[in-house]
Amino acid sequence: MPELGLLTAREFTSDGAAIRKGWWRLLTRAGRLRIRGLRLTLLTSSEAVIDSELLPRVRSTAPWYAPKGNIRLSMNGTVYWVRLQPEQVDDAMEAATAWRRRP
Repeated sequence: MPELGLLTAREFTSDGAAIRKGWWRLLTRAGRLRIRGLRLTLLTSSEAVIDSELLPRVRSTAPWYAPKGNIRLSMNGTVYWVRLQPEQVDDAMEAATAWRRRP
C-alpha cells in the first residue's frame, strides 16, 4: 500500500442523505456523507458521527441491483446504504476512489 501522506483525495459533501445500516435499519433521513482529506465520514443532521474511516479501508460500490441513487459502503465491518440524489452518485464514487490514482 502506498504511503498515505503522498496521496490526495477529492473533497465531497452531500446533505440530505438517507443512511441505513444494512438494508433495513434506517439511521437518518437527513444525514451527511462527507469525504475530506483521506477520510469518509457519515454524519447525522445534528453533526453526530455515525461512522468514520480512512478511504483506503472503505469499500464503495453502486450496485446494479440497488435503486438509482444508492451506494453501498462497507466500513469497519459494517455495511451502510446511502441514498443520494442520483446526479451526486458519480461525484461521490469518484471522490471515494480518487486516492487510488497517483497525483
